[in-house]
Amino acid sequence: MSILARPAKRKLDEVEGLEASNRHLSTRGSRIALDSIQPSILASEHDAALPRPESFPRQEQSDVYGEYNWYSNSPRTLDSNRASPTRLESPPETQRIFSPNASIVLIGIRGTGKSSLAVILAATSGKRMIDADQYFQQVTGRSRAAFKKEYDLTEYRQQEARVMESMLAEHKEGCVIACGPGSMERSGQRLLREYAKTHPVIHIIRDPESIQSYLKAWDTVKVRRFLELSGPVYRACSNLEFFNVSEKGFADYAGKDNHNHSPLELELDQRSQVSTPFLTLKRLQRDFLKFVAFATGDSTILSGQQASFPLSMQPVESRMLTYAVTVPISSLFERELDIEDLESTADAFELKVDITEGCSDDQGIDSALADRISQAVATIRRNIVIPLIYHVESSLSPIGSPVQHNGPLRRSDDAYLNLSKHGLRLAPEYLTVDLSYSDDILSQIIACKGTSKVIGHFAWSQPCPRGWEDAEPLAMYERARRLGCDMVRLTQPATTIEDNFAVERFRHHVRGLPWQLPVIAFNTTPLGRMSSCFNPILTSVAPPPLLPEMQSKSLPCLTLREAQGALYASFALDPMQFFVFGANVTYSLSPAMHNAAFKVCGIPHKYTIYQSPSLRGLNELVENPYFGGTSVSLPYKTEVIPLLDSMSPHARAIGAVNTLIPIRKFPDGVDTAIESSLYLEKSRAGPTKALHGDNTDWIGIGNCFRRGLSPANAIRPSSTGLVIGAGGMARAAVYSMIHLGVQNIFVYNRTMANAEKLAHHYNRQNLLAHGWGGPNSRSKVHVLQTLQDNWPADYKPPTVICSCIPAHSIGGVPAPNFQLPSQWLGSPTGGVVVELAYKPLNTPLMKQMRAISHRGWVALDGLDVLPEQGFAQFELFTGRRAPRRVMRRIVLQEYQEVEGQEEQSAIQSRLENLDGQPT
Repeated sequence: MSILARPAKRKLDEVEGLEASNRHLSTRGSRIALDSIQPSILASEHDAALPRPESFPRQEQSDVYGEYNWYSNSPRTLDSNRASPTRLESPPETQRIFSPNASIVLIGIRGTGKSSLAVILAATSGKRMIDADQYFQQVTGRSRAAFKKEYDLTEYRQQEARVMESMLAEHKEGCVIACGPGSMERSGQRLLREYAKTHPVIHIIRDPESIQSYLKAWDTVKVRRFLELSGPVYRACSNLEFFNVSEKGFADYAGKDNHNHSPLELELDQRSQVSTPFLTLKRLQRDFLKFVAFATGDSTILSGQQASFPLSMQPVESRMLTYAVTVPISSLFERELDIEDLESTADAFELKVDITEGCSDDQGIDSALADRISQAVATIRRNIVIPLIYHVESSLSPIGSPVQHNGPLRRSDDAYLNLSKHGLRLAPEYLTVDLSYSDDILSQIIACKGTSKVIGHFAWSQPCPRGWEDAEPLAMYERARRLGCDMVRLTQPATTIEDNFAVERFRHHVRGLPWQLPVIAFNTTPLGRMSSCFNPILTSVAPPPLLPEMQSKSLPCLTLREAQGALYASFALDPMQFFVFGANVTYSLSPAMHNAAFKVCGIPHKYTIYQSPSLRGLNELVENPYFGGTSVSLPYKTEVIPLLDSMSPHARAIGAVNTLIPIRKFPDGVDTAIESSLYLEKSRAGPTKALHGDNTDWIGIGNCFRRGLSPANAIRPSSTGLVIGAGGMARAAVYSMIHLGVQNIFVYNRTMANAEKLAHHYNRQNLLAHGWGGPNSRSKVHVLQTLQDNWPADYKPPTVICSCIPAHSIGGVPAPNFQLPSQWLGSPTGGVVVELAYKPLNTPLMKQMRAISHRGWVALDGLDVLPEQGFAQFELFTGRRAPRRVMRRIVLQEYQEVEGQEEQSAIQSRLENLDGQPT
């Protein structure tokens, strides 16, 4: 079912309450104002229509359009004798490096979600939205259809060219321009091609089934045929491509009678996200904003997103013992696979484009094949948090055909070039170039890499005469450097055990060269697995679900779990001991969560409870040579700070620590003021020389905010937040809002003096708000005095709320039974409420929010927060990616075992809808 489908297709100006908003969509309008837009508008389309039939060869028009003529108000439209502008010459070369504030253009046929994406991007980035069809009407005083009815085709084409040129020239910076198919006249194509030399022009595509579902016309076969015809036209005018992956399950939700379902069942609908109307576009929003941020080089947005996963803050090639799981695209085409299962806690996901079908010539890649590749990349990204490596396989062995005696087939130069260039349109973090191709071919690819990093790749099918001591591997390394590659990957088949030691000597030699170009070098074949285990960066590993077919598809023959196990079995790494340290931690779910994660990763670590009545108990942990780190619980999150030698910027800003990491060896040139525990050695026993403190509580809270915020509630300069409480977790909640970009945060606490102290703590730091708010946007913390107060008139009602007070009786003090004042819940689009308490699970606040879920409110609890912060903590402890789904599952299962029947039922339903997806 299309995620953008609605019972009635309404244009923006037909939605109640949008008249004012439409003024912001004008040609010179200021920033788009979406606060008044109902969530449903983000699932609407307002594209003009499909590209005109005359844009394609006449013989194809009847096949594609049949009885449907979306544009023609006059027979003369189809009777034009002009030449068919099927496509101009091949796409222009581009460096894909853009100025920071360059306007972004979206193009694509109707039904792809282009307009929704434009609205999302404009609302989130603060850019002005320019709609090409509305711009045409404002300039000419007529719609396109009316203009064509009044004037002849020649005059229309001239006017269209003038309007298009004016629109692009007038809005070179700070805009999101949504071009309808009317902009794809021949003159428009030429203008877009020129514009794409300096600006991001993104072609939006989608699967035929979702487009047909939206259009309510034609059949899927005709839509697919139309996509094949229109694809080359749109690709010739663009330099980037985004595939809109449709969510499933919306139809099931839309048909439900919510009045016949309990609040608990409705809450479970919220958690499945894809089945909640106002969260239908949530993952699409996340995918698209991340895509745009990376493709345009917006480091501010990228750093804000990556902060949720500490390992993402450092390039994967700068870390030690990292792995790239290799997945053939043919396997994804052949059957449905669980992408997250394939990811298998790896550090990068390498998509191996090994397909042999589909023609490709000097005119470019086959359109249908390009669509399938784009869809595969988008589906992968929907399910991973790690970088993508796009690798086009040069040696081909057609499936089902015997390999000839003279070896596998080789992909032609044109086919390789076209497939590689198409990969760059998808803005992968990494792209390989096969060094067996000529400098001319490789230079063309590297010249337009944009923000992607290039890995020079060469795999010898037969060992060099002198193995790794031959001159050829070093010559290949130097050639990659000369071409401008960012990394080099070299492999040879191993014929003896000695080959594994030889490749280690080669790596050591390369590290001593005056230029520092990271090298990946290991032996293939089962005999070479030893070298793979000790290769320091981006070792290729096989996903366990594909092991049965790994040999037929030339996959690596080593799994990540096997590689990790070999490091511990050979004493290269040591089994470490981790703890949760606090005054009362017997109830903690963290040991079960982390131990399950260790097991699935093949790491022999142990995580246990350590309860102590005083901070002195920490000494015993630190004196243990196998001490790997500890979670810090109440009341020691602030008390432990004087014992630290260094703190992360996050912990320093919050003024509280929940994670301690031992420092055993200081990096070269870095003193004790270490800014990140990621620089520290992991899984190596020995005396602890110092302690490093970090905080992941804010990450857990912030990720839950991201999960629950609908696109209509995207954080903007006018957004506000509300925190209940003034303790350590309240500090983390405020900090998470600052990282989201919330500029005005309100705090309520029963003891107002403590609330004022918290506000002073942050206001004196004058922290910059992250996100798209601009370079000088700063956050301010305000104090609310009583629950009876009206919400401050000068500020909008909050859309992000976090309750940081207990929900159960403590020390004889009755449970607070806290609920939010109704006058503070005035947001017309709802928002997200995070309740940190989970004893009981169904707190009075959760009951209150679920009762008004129909107004757009999403409620998440402590069982959502715990694994989110645990993912980050696992990365800090181990330097490895966390198995997200496993950690979520074990938290729910452990909680289910000790709770009553009603909550057990709720937990079971959550387990059935479980995933480990990023926010």
